[in-house]
Amino acid sequence: MVKIVIIILNIWQGFVNKCKLKNMHLGGMGKGVHFAFPSTISNPSRVYLYDYSRLQSRHTIYNYTGKFVLKEYSGVSVDLLVVTGNHKPTVGIPQYLLAPSHINDIEKDVIVEEDVWIGARVTLLAGSHIGRGAVVGANTLVNKEIPPYAVVVGSPAKIIAAKFTIDQIMEHERILYPEKKRFTKEYLEELFNQYYTGKKTIGISCDLGKTNLEQFKKQFHFEYLS
Repeated sequence: MVKIVIIILNIWQGFVNKCKLKNMHLGGMGKGVHFAFPSTISNPSRVYLYDYSRLQSRHTIYNYTGKFVLKEYSGVSVDLLVVTGNHKPTVGIPQYLLAPSHINDIEKDVIVEEDVWIGARVTLLAGSHIGRGAVVGANTLVNKEIPPYAVVVGSPAKIIAAKFTIDQIMEHERILYPEKKRFTKEYLEELFNQYYTGKKTIGISCDLGKTNLEQFKKQFHFEYLS
């Protein structure tokens, strides 16, 4: 009996949250998106969630005109803070009035590319751009561009590793992306020479093919829940 009640409550909560999300009027939301409440977003019309992206609970997005973009396959843990603007000190205007007036604010988009993992309690400041496949460790503060497949931690963010080897990235992208979207080997070699020389990699390989990826999408499709 208890299990039945829990199932009914979960279904009802999912329906309520689906209605809440619809009423937020996000700028764009793809298929298979997981969006968790509670949620605080200043300007939902400037938030874009791509297919199979995941935004966990207690996220706070302070955006006036700046965009927050979370692209395909990317996942965000709890307590994300996004700030797309900076208040510019202005003669004659006290700090108390700068925030509500947005006078001379400097707004920059925050972009998270495909297949990024963002850990708990991460802060993304104006102009942050997280490259494809990157990993952002818990409690990290990002205020700049992070290269693809970097593993970063700290405040401010610092590269400590690469997510995969070049061969692993090529196999990974063969499964995830159409050929035109994949990074070339030449590009990856340049990337590794510039950022990852002497650094470890943290990823492992498995026998997951494209067919299994499609099955995973169906198995773990929790659209609108929690």
